Amino acid sequence: MGSLVKKLKREIKRRKREFENARDARVKKTYRSNGGTITVRPEAWVIRGSEAYEEVFRREQADSFKTNIKTKKMYSLVSQAKDWFLELQLRSEKYTFNNMLAVVNPFGEAPLTALVLFTTLMDYGVRVTVEGDTEDTSFISEYPPAKRHRIPILGLYPGRSTDVVIELLDENGQVCDNRRFPLITESLPEDLKDIITVKKKNDQAAFKNILIAGGIDIKPCVFDKEGQIRYYLRRKPKGYGIFPLSKGRFLFMEREISAPSFTNPHSVQMYDMDYLGRVGKTYLVKNGAHHTVEEKTPGGNILTAGNSLEEHSEDLILELNRENGEIVHQIKLGDLFDETYQDMMDWAHINSASYDEEQDSMLVSMRNIHSVASFDWNLDEIRWLFADPRFWEGTKMADKLLKPVGEVPWFYQQHAVFEVELEEKRQDIKHIMVFDNHWHKRRKVKFFDKDKLSYISFYEINEKEKTVKLYKRFSCPKSKIRSNAIFDKDTRHLYAMAGSLVPEIEGSLGLVREYDFDSMEVLSEYYVKPGFFRAHEFLPDMVSLSKTLVKNTDYLGGDLKRPQRLAEDEAEGLDFQDAPGVKDSSVFYRMQEDLLYIHEMDHAIGAVYLRGNEGVWKVDFSDTWQTMKTFEEADYRIAMWLDQLPLDQYELYILLHGELQNTGKKLTKQK
Repeated sequence: MGSLVKKLKREIKRRKREFENARDARVKKTYRSNGGTITVRPEAWVIRGSEAYEEVFRREQADSFKTNIKTKKMYSLVSQAKDWFLELQLRSEKYTFNNMLAVVNPFGEAPLTALVLFTTLMDYGVRVTVEGDTEDTSFISEYPPAKRHRIPILGLYPGRSTDVVIELLDENGQVCDNRRFPLITESLPEDLKDIITVKKKNDQAAFKNILIAGGIDIKPCVFDKEGQIRYYLRRKPKGYGIFPLSKGRFLFMEREISAPSFTNPHSVQMYDMDYLGRVGKTYLVKNGAHHTVEEKTPGGNILTAGNSLEEHSEDLILELNRENGEIVHQIKLGDLFDETYQDMMDWAHINSASYDEEQDSMLVSMRNIHSVASFDWNLDEIRWLFADPRFWEGTKMADKLLKPVGEVPWFYQQHAVFEVELEEKRQDIKHIMVFDNHWHKRRKVKFFDKDKLSYISFYEINEKEKTVKLYKRFSCPKSKIRSNAIFDKDTRHLYAMAGSLVPEIEGSLGLVREYDFDSMEVLSEYYVKPGFFRAHEFLPDMVSLSKTLVKNTDYLGGDLKRPQRLAEDEAEGLDFQDAPGVKDSSVFYRMQEDLLYIHEMDHAIGAVYLRGNEGVWKVDFSDTWQTMKTFEEADYRIAMWLDQLPLDQYELYILLHGELQNTGKKLTKQK
């Protein structure tokens, strides 16, 4: 009876949602401007209209299962269908410069965005101004001449009306016509209200807008010089946040879909997204990815940190093929370092990795050994090691160390180590920027100086002579973990992005501080109440956002755990007949196409069994165990890929807290 009531409630909820979508899809507002009209439609209109086009973009394997498990559509599929629906509206030529269409938050992921569509009889360029409260907080963008115009709008204010001005430009860049109209958005969610405090503004700031790209208690968001939120994503990613890529895209790590590990469960599902909220590729990383994402080269392969799970976590550097998500190269740090510090599960803790194409080398920060290394990416060798020499004294690694020249202040539990261009290039000379948290909780060292500040330190490295010396050092309030720094070579300004202050400053955990690099003067300062992981300049590629998505029915790539067929004697040893039903309320189930997810408390599920007519299949999750109390109460969804299962009918069982239990869920592989 209880299950029937639950089923009825779910059905009522589903029908209510469908009714609300149908109702909202009919909503439209019309504004008159300069003799023309602007029709504004909501996201529900796009949802409703795009459903008919999902078949065009669906993976061949997408409908291979029938199941009583709740299913959810892939973001990659939904994005393409919505984008195509909007493209068809444009191609219909129903909407012209005198009768524009505007859709607020068309892809449902970025509430302070919109898309404006119209056609013109001749090729015109377009200039768009999203008006700010002050002149220098306006978002201004231009687009090349065309007859069909897809105009992305970013920078709308939350919970109010924002004026948008669209101008047509002739071949000489002169304004031929214009339209001004308001767009209204919903209020900020509670967790983003009043989180930015402006302490000092700089009219000549290097960055007009700052992107907060991670943190435990904050969604990715953007604030302007006035401290106003002008962009945010509706969903939180993993605490590492989002990672900007080229052409206005970023990588989003799923917060709730992770792989169990010996320490922190890490995201196994990531999206290649843009700032309108469109998802292109979905990448799967079987053992989880974490902490850092960079493009190997602009538009090229993805670099991230991973886990060997060979009794260690956070110890791999991975290169993922941009097209199919496959791991094309990796370095396991345990193979290149001696055993001196491989004495805990998270012994290395990689938190940044960036590639030098000229040298085919990788610069990597390893927090838990207070070290930075340059690796030969082709030969899988350490080129040099950069750390306090006392840390490696008497070990086999000592001969890899850079030799200090003069007095060199050392870093401890550093983050975000990158090469920077401080001056004209000289042969064999590199300049390295380190956010020195100056903390040693994870691996204490007896020679730690107990300095109460953190630092952004710049070092000059002579690779030929294998030496290092201090170039310049900036102090900032103590940020015990996370954080990064950015040097802008055009303005010679430096940003300290201190994401985890201790103690808090005026109730805030985060600090964004801008310096003049040469004078070291503090130019601007903002406090971020919830703190963050990293922060960046907000640089959306508006022209790329104005393009349609390229049709892609192969939008899922990478690798996940897959079911393995059990031998007959092993299958016969499992008592499926008397397995009790699952009563643990923390366990629930979802499917996206041929991916199965089961929500659990950390390491509660040791195995997943699919009992078919032709055999029993197992996905093993007993290969790791939790070693840190911090993560014992973590809850997330484990994931498995069912694409290689043979055609059959299956019943789903799980090994929960060491006991075989019947989920009551059934799956039929039909094609």
